[in-house]
Amino acid sequence: MTNRFMWCLTVATTLLTTTILSGQITPKKLPAQRTDQRVTIDGKLNEAAWQDAAKADEYVEFRPVIGRKEAYENRTESFLMYDDQGIYFGGTCYERNIDSIAKELVGRDGFGMNDYIGLIFDTYNDKLNGFEYFVTPLGEQWDAKMTSNQNSDNGGEDFSWNAVWKSAVIIHEKGWTFEMFLPYSAIRFSKDKVQDWGLNITRRRRKTEQQYTWNAIDPNVNGFLTQEGTWTGITDIKPPLRLQLSPYFSIYGNHFPINQVGQKNWSSQVSGGLDLKLGLNQAFTLDATLIPDFGQVQSDNQVLNLTPFEVKFNENRTFFTEGTELFGKGNLVYSRRIGGRPINLHKAYENVDANEKILSNPSESKLINASKISGRTKNGLGIGVLNAVTRAQHSYRR
Repeated sequence: MTNRFMWCLTVATTLLTTTILSGQITPKKLPAQRTDQRVTIDGKLNEAAWQDAAKADEYVEFRPVIGRKEAYENRTESFLMYDDQGIYFGGTCYERNIDSIAKELVGRDGFGMNDYIGLIFDTYNDKLNGFEYFVTPLGEQWDAKMTSNQNSDNGGEDFSWNAVWKSAVIIHEKGWTFEMFLPYSAIRFSKDKVQDWGLNITRRRRKTEQQYTWNAIDPNVNGFLTQEGTWTGITDIKPPLRLQLSPYFSIYGNHFPINQVGQKNWSSQVSGGLDLKLGLNQAFTLDATLIPDFGQVQSDNQVLNLTPFEVKFNENRTFFTEGTELFGKGNLVYSRRIGGRPINLHKAYENVDANEKILSNPSESKLINASKISGRTKNGLGIGVLNAVTRAQHSYRR
């Protein structure tokens, strides 16, 4: 997991600490409150709807001092409610001194040295899959899909997954106030009439590196999703159609000064394609890409490999990083081989006569299309199917 959920063992003397370490944590429950009033996401909790929202407070520190309660002057007050369109989360992160608020512009999904607050939903309450949504004092968002393995490790977070949601933050003399709206299109859940979701909320203060959670965390228990509280009694919400189309059109101009008669120093390339994401049901999603263009993906470092073994590079192509946690089990799938260097790249130079020369020898395989279906059943069975087609590559000599 990322450094936000690393466990820190520290000796503490409070009664609450003793309770946590003895394994007697009782998960909290927060009643789901529906609203029919209008809420404007502007960072101000001045709408009447917030007065009736369920209040989540009394956060507990899990690092550096396990089980210590928040100081009153630095307390956290948060509120949660929902309507037919989505989920509203708001509150105030109090600070004794406004100069203690750590804020840095780092962009979407960037950690930086920011204070933050966010919530983690386990919508199927299976202790295996979750969704995270966080906001910083400057209003920057980050979100991720979270997975947990109860038998081996603490799971991981996929920050390449991005949803569309709203947020606003205001810094004032008492700290900073935030509002978030998560449309149902930004999260996956079942069609059950009444639902209970796993829930936890966490806040971090960078000045002291203190991190608090609404539902207490025991560092001796494996997993973060396994220790969530519950948001109870969510009624009559319906998952919308999950359909996303992302067409693209690109033009490339390449300049390579060969400076030879009959050969151009400039070359051009025109390309276009489409990315598709479709929710097949509440749990399974189809991702497809047609004639993808990975021209904006980070390039690999050059490596001189003097061994007989393959060099494995990190996967930076979004299609092969988003929602592919099932394919990473046991390192059985190495996606960089898809659309990678042709196997017979160097054979084109074998048996070349003195009066022959290589005109064309593609260094990578062109990916025509790829698709994947992934998800997990209510019983926790994960299923993933991945298919990709590359165009045949030919070398030419004269």
